[in-house]
This record gives sequence, C-alpha cells and structure tokens, in this order.
Amino acid sequence: MTRFFRRDAKDGDGSAAAESAPGNTNPDSSSDGSTTPPRRSRARKPRARATKTESTTKEDSTTTTTRSRRSGARARKSTAATTEATTATKTTPVKKAPPRRTRKAATPPVPPPEEQDEVQQLLGLLRQQAGLIENQNTLLQSLVDEQKQTTRAIERSVSANGGGLTEVKPRLAVFVDVPNILYAAERSGVELDWGKVLDFLSLGRTLVRATAYAPISDDPAFRRENERFVVPFMDRGYRIATKPLKRFSGGSVKANFDVELAVDIVTMADRLDVVALVSGDGDFRRVAEMVGNKGVRVEVMAFGNSTARELRETADRYIDIAAYVPELSVG
Repeated sequence: MTRFFRRDAKDGDGSAAAESAPGNTNPDSSSDGSTTPPRRSRARKPRARATKTESTTKEDSTTTTTRSRRSGARARKSTAATTEATTATKTTPVKKAPPRRTRKAATPPVPPPEEQDEVQQLLGLLRQQAGLIENQNTLLQSLVDEQKQTTRAIERSVSANGGGLTEVKPRLAVFVDVPNILYAAERSGVELDWGKVLDFLSLGRTLVRATAYAPISDDPAFRRENERFVVPFMDRGYRIATKPLKRFSGGSVKANFDVELAVDIVTMADRLDVVALVSGDGDFRRVAEMVGNKGVRVEVMAFGNSTARELRETADRYIDIAAYVPELSVG
C-alpha cells in the first residue's frame, strides 16, 4: 500500500528533486520493469497571513453587519406587530358596554293575618285619636274666640267709662242645708241672722243666687209662714226650696235634700266662680271635689264641732261660724 505524504508548499522543490534523483525508484513499480509515472501532488497556495489590523477591521465589519441585521429584524418585527395591531383594531368590532341594571325596590314581606288585624286596630285607634285631637282643637279655637270677644267687650266698657277700669267681681252662689245648720246652731246655743250671713259671704262678690233647702210639714193645712225651717230665711234674700217631711213606721220624721242640693251645685258650677256650701255633712265631699276640679272655688261654712273632717279638708276655704258669732248672730 502506497502512502502519500503531503508536504508544504515550501518543501515542494525538495520533493521534486528527490523524485528526479537517479536511483530513486517508485516502490510501487511493477516487477516487469515498467515504471509508473509519479503522482503529482497538488501544491497548496500559500495562505497570506492577515495582519492584526486587518483582522480587527474584519471583526468590526462583521459585528456591524450582525448588529445591522439584528436591528433590521427588530424593525421588521415591530412593523409587523404594529400592522397586526392596526388590523386587529380595524377588524375587531367595538364592544358596547352592557346597560346598567337598576335595582328594584325590595318588596316588604306580607305579615300574617293576625298581625294585619292588629295593625288595622292600631290604625283605627290612631284615627280615633286624631279625631279627638281635632275636636279639642276646635273647642280651643272657640274658647279663644270667646276670649277675644270678652276682651273687646272689656275694652268697650273701659272706653265708655272714660278710660277707667270696671272692677270684675267673682260670681257667687250660696247653698244652705237648713236642717243640718239649724240643729248645729241649737246645740251651740246660737241664733244666726241669715241676712248677715249672706252679706258676710257675698262681700266683694257678685251674688248670683242664694238657696235655702228647708223641709216642711206634710200637713197641707199647716201654713208655710209658720214652718220652723222656713221662717229664718224669709225676706233675707234667699230662694227657699221646700220638701215635705217623710214619716216612717217607727214614728221618725225625715226630709233629705242631699240629692237636690248636689244637683243644683253641679248644674250651676259652669256659671260660677265661687260656691259657698253652708253645711257640715260629709256626704257633700264628692260634690265639692267635682266642682273644685272644674276650677270653681269651694268654701264651706259650718260649726267646727259638727263638721265632717273629709268635707273640711276638701274645701278651698273653711269658715267656722263659732269664730264669727258676734258678727253673725241676731241682735
């Protein structure tokens, strides 16, 4: 096997000389004496060695070329992305915002029938109270109108009197329980002048009425002028209310004026300022309370030793006749 050795271009001349030297035969020659022409070796062209400057220049140019290529690729990519975005913007339809949902008012829960009945009852009570309030407002308005009329009347009266004020005295009514007070006076040994009593009670006041409740005999033939409970009040300014005595099976006689006297007081209280009750009977306590609740002044006149404590405590003023005997007695 023949081996070929490559030599450098600089050794080309030596190899050629060796081959041309006599006696140098080709080992691959045949035995019959024929010679094989020598194989030509390709001479390699000598490579020129680049200088450092040239290599640096080449590297710089290569780097610049690479950078320019990369910049161009980036620019192409950016242009492509911009084009795609523009296309997508043009082709993609604009989505409209969905309509805003409005919240519906929450439906209140329906109460059970029992609660509905209670609610209706409460509404009925409220309507009734509203009606009462309206009636009260109407009454108050009427009172205000009456007050205005009274004020105008007072002003006219003042003008008629040349600018002077007219004294307004409280209105008084006197109610005398004749049997109760006469029996107490007899026990105290006092005989009262009922004209003086009336003047004492009505001092500085306007007397509207004085009533004496006196029992009389059940005998029609008996003259009224001789009645024991009537004579002291005759011609003294009193209106005398009489009632026949009742005789019971045991022989007792009694005439009770409690009901008539109480009814008269309550009936006249709205037109009075002062009620003078001449009696010590505790049964009139409730009447005194009712009249006092209406704003009427209640005065009780009796003997201290025969007056019920509850009646005395209810009165706005209590007058003990025993303290005024010299002024009120006959003589």
